[in-house]
Amino acid sequence: MPSLRTEQRQSQQITQELRQVFRIEQAKLLEMPEETFLQLVVELEKTPFFIRLCQKEKLIRYQRVPRTDISSHYFQLREDTTADEGSLDVETLLQSRARIVRLVERLGLEKFKRYFLFAESGITPEEIAEECGLSISEVREINDLIDDFSILSEFYHPSALSLEVIRYSKIASVERQGDRFVIGYLSAPFARGRYLIDYGSFEELRTKGVFTEAEVSEAKQLFKRLESINSCKDTVGQILQNIIDKQGLYLECGDPKTLLPFSQKELAEKIGLAPSSVSRAINRKSLETPWGTEVPLKYFFPRPKQFRKELIKQLLETEEELSSDDAIKTRLRDKFGVAISRRSVADLRKELGFPVSRSKKKHVLHESEGGE
Repeated sequence: MPSLRTEQRQSQQITQELRQVFRIEQAKLLEMPEETFLQLVVELEKTPFFIRLCQKEKLIRYQRVPRTDISSHYFQLREDTTADEGSLDVETLLQSRARIVRLVERLGLEKFKRYFLFAESGITPEEIAEECGLSISEVREINDLIDDFSILSEFYHPSALSLEVIRYSKIASVERQGDRFVIGYLSAPFARGRYLIDYGSFEELRTKGVFTEAEVSEAKQLFKRLESINSCKDTVGQILQNIIDKQGLYLECGDPKTLLPFSQKELAEKIGLAPSSVSRAINRKSLETPWGTEVPLKYFFPRPKQFRKELIKQLLETEEELSSDDAIKTRLRDKFGVAISRRSVADLRKELGFPVSRSKKKHVLHESEGGE
């Protein structure tokens, strides 16, 4: 018989292997194109077993994340958008779904969010139909419309940054609600938040024989998949929230000079992830600013050197008496709290093309005398 120590080692090895599998699964999800990831989520949520566990056993529900919402642009279709080959064009969409869009407009934003985008846990189509004065088929058609928007969100809200070499996915917009910024997701799966799984109730139902052995196995596989999706959503959400917190001044005014130095490594340490996970999560994704400009997520992570160079440039263009690199170094520390060596100041100043002496009056006088 194997010893207790041997069993413990085997158990630890299995746990490590499972963690490795989970990390690989998470990495695959983070590297997926946005449209592929959203399609995976939508198709999973349409499976009969997922619907059963949500509506009948009530083992799965959504948990919204604070400071997030659906984007105000969610249903603003762009008729000037050119569809990709094989994609549904906007004109056809409007013609085929006009009746459903009118139903949504008749419902109003509050009911639409409450009963469709952020439906309460376990609520059935029959209950939604009764509350909203709709038929069950109309409820299903509205849900299908949401699913189509989710899968094809890149078509409805295409990235203006997409080039031949790099294709970006615009995943959200930064919007003001009251006195704060919130993340406005452009797809329902992200806006709904993460899945909450009631493992305790699942075990109770399993013990009572509610599920067959095959269903127990299917449920466990489903839960693992949902947790992987949760991890992916959490990673993207934490990155966006930290961007808003760190670069709030830039999001207020739009001045690139106000961008603070922010490395992916720093963010990874803050949210407890590997830098590679952060890199995968921000790769080829973009965000719409409050003033409507779209920027890659990487833009919010300026390198310290570029940040310092911008500060030195600002000082040299606005300060009258900075006659030496030591003076610039001292001013950087006193005004911005940035401490760097005199040699670094000199190197950055040279890259900017400024002369050693920054006494503007002397510089102007020298030019004037030379011209006489």
